[in-house]
Amino acid sequence: MTVSREDVMKMSHLARIKISESKIDKLRNDLNVILHFIEQLNEVDCSQVQDSPQDVSDCTHERDDVVEQCDSTLVMSNAPEKECNMFVVPKVVG
Repeated sequence: MTVSREDVMKMSHLARIKISESKIDKLRNDLNVILHFIEQLNEVDCSQVQDSPQDVSDCTHERDDVVEQCDSTLVMSNAPEKECNMFVVPKVVG
């Protein structure tokens, strides 16, 4: 699999990242190198690798989900734009 110039431009549009024309080819090359490395990893024989005996469920620490009153003025003070005590965000989906 290879990434084309058009793929890079489409990804940058979807990610809302502006990429200058001069950097598209370098980014395309970098992405192709990464994909080539991933393809090499897919060729590794892992049939002799044993599963880890560690039970990861013992490592998770959960807390009770408790509803607490929040001081919205502190949160809203960080908003770049607000209206009626709500965040105003740009429309993303067209």
